[in-house]
Amino acid sequence: MAESEQEDLPGTDDKFRCPICLEELRNPKYLPCYHTFCKSCIQTYISSTAACSGDNSPKTIQCPVCRKSIQAPSDDASSEEWACSLPEDKLILSMSVDSDRSENQYCMFCQRNNKIVEAKHWCKTCTAIICDDCKFVHSYVPILESHGIVSLSDVKDFKTNIEIDEPCAVHKGKCVEVFCQDHDQLCCSICFATKHRTCKTVQSIDDVALEIDETSYKVTPSCLKDFLKKLDALQGEYKDVFTNLNAKKQEILTCTETKVEEIKSLIDKAHNQWMKQFEQKHSDAVDHIEIASDEVKRLATTVQEANTLMQRVLENGSTKQNFVTRHKVRHQILDHISRLRDLNIWDVVHNYNQPDADFLRQILEDQHFQNVEVLKKPDSTLNTLREFAFKLHSNDILRRRKIMSQKDWMSVRFEKLSEIGLPTWVYYGVFVDDTKVLLSTPIPPSLKIYDVTDTKARCIHTYPCSTIPFGLCHSGENMDKVYVSFETHVDHYQIEISDSVMLKKMETIQLKTHMKAISRGSTLILSRNNREKMICTSDFSVRHTSKNPKIGNEPFISASFHSNHHTTIRGDEVVVADQDNQEVFKEAIHICDPRGLAFDLQDNIFICMMTNKLRQLKCGGGESRDIDLPGIQESYNVVLHPTGEKILILDIYQKFCVYKVL
Repeated sequence: MAESEQEDLPGTDDKFRCPICLEELRNPKYLPCYHTFCKSCIQTYISSTAACSGDNSPKTIQCPVCRKSIQAPSDDASSEEWACSLPEDKLILSMSVDSDRSENQYCMFCQRNNKIVEAKHWCKTCTAIICDDCKFVHSYVPILESHGIVSLSDVKDFKTNIEIDEPCAVHKGKCVEVFCQDHDQLCCSICFATKHRTCKTVQSIDDVALEIDETSYKVTPSCLKDFLKKLDALQGEYKDVFTNLNAKKQEILTCTETKVEEIKSLIDKAHNQWMKQFEQKHSDAVDHIEIASDEVKRLATTVQEANTLMQRVLENGSTKQNFVTRHKVRHQILDHISRLRDLNIWDVVHNYNQPDADFLRQILEDQHFQNVEVLKKPDSTLNTLREFAFKLHSNDILRRRKIMSQKDWMSVRFEKLSEIGLPTWVYYGVFVDDTKVLLSTPIPPSLKIYDVTDTKARCIHTYPCSTIPFGLCHSGENMDKVYVSFETHVDHYQIEISDSVMLKKMETIQLKTHMKAISRGSTLILSRNNREKMICTSDFSVRHTSKNPKIGNEPFISASFHSNHHTTIRGDEVVVADQDNQEVFKEAIHICDPRGLAFDLQDNIFICMMTNKLRQLKCGGGESRDIDLPGIQESYNVVLHPTGEKILILDIYQKFCVYKVL
């Protein structure tokens, strides 16, 4: 049975430890999943576990921590060559220098020439301890002159402002230099030239790191510590269940043995068969629990290593290194969680039940004992993983929204990213991912998900509905859960997007009042039907109702991203009201056919004008402007991405366009 104590994990103390030997890292090398090991340890691991998946396939290993598949650098690479080809973790190496060691330290350069010379200095760029002579060489060799060298005796000097060029995980010998926000990836010059040249938002890592303040980060030591506590608690639960199963097993065996002795002459054969069956069930149950517990422990190792690295980088790293490390840590943890969520191991046995212990009757009637029942239930691990992954994703949305909210929204521009013609009129849509939109399609009644990555959008999933779907809105800060109104009821869906797309209905909420358009505010749900506007609680119970007849084919309503205001069209006026249905302001817009509308991140209002333009009205009224919409003939509804980075326009001429907000 895997133990759950965190002290067994590498990285529990303040030193970087190898997950294989559990000793302090020596000559640290890291895999593409960013897990770091001693060179000798990973070489031995490669030698003992590398295998080919087919006749012509290169050798592969699985990471000892997260089990990600890693491919050999070449078909005929030896374990030593493979280990040597792995990048050296210079960040950990530089933060592991200890100037307080009592034993002598020797110049690493001189040792390569079989010389033993006492080291007195530390070169941050070479990440090596050097002697006086080697320091002198640095002073007159041009390529070495810019290296930062500090004295080993000066603890403060060499422990501050760590700046290590992060090597590219794809292109050997290259370092990451830019950050592509479109793909959320760190890139070297070759990555940029081959894969990201056409991306719209690619910035220097130095510039990105300076733009982000501490409150915008989604990965913090406190967050990781809380998650570690939950993982530790899960392992404790596995241990308790294991102990309980053993105790229950023994109880049943004792009871069975007592009854067997009474009728032993008749039941020896049946007893042996029953024992084999029960032992196998118990073995399967315990093995299953051990597998699940082991996977949780591996995730805890990933999180603990990330926590140790984050703490050290926060104490000693530059702003650039801080940003790069947080990015790597978030993707490392999310990748590990994603692999765990795909495993079919989370329905575990939690108890046994013996429904009928009348063995004499069973022998007389059936010639065998009735089998022990195995009671299974989904454990809490999946919920814990989902909650933490949701937290990381949600924090990223809030961070990006905060950056976008700093723009002057009355002067933003739109750049068309994608468009597509639709088979019928569509009035409602919502973003469910950075590159996916969900639309309510009336004919035939269905929910359709479109991929808007390319200039030509494409439908990638259709979910048939029994009745016509209308308004849509997110049910939380994340985009993977949405409410869909069917006028008499609202369905709550979980949207899973990975290699494939799946909609899963989680619940149905029956409505006492018909609702079509819906929008979620900070604490309330806003809705409209053909005659009225309603302010509802989070369970769609109506708090306020007011007359608000629709204009056009369908009604529309929009809630603010950060205030308690909502807005609708009433006649030829835009009306903004608060959570108590008190009007904040209204303004006549003097256009023929106002339709759908939405708040931007500064509570200005976008209004569809049934033309190829979108009108923007400044918060509080008094100022407005018209924005051209390339590709649109008559704008009918507008939806802003939760981060404010993109906007969706639905055209009455059966099409939609997605634009990037500049």
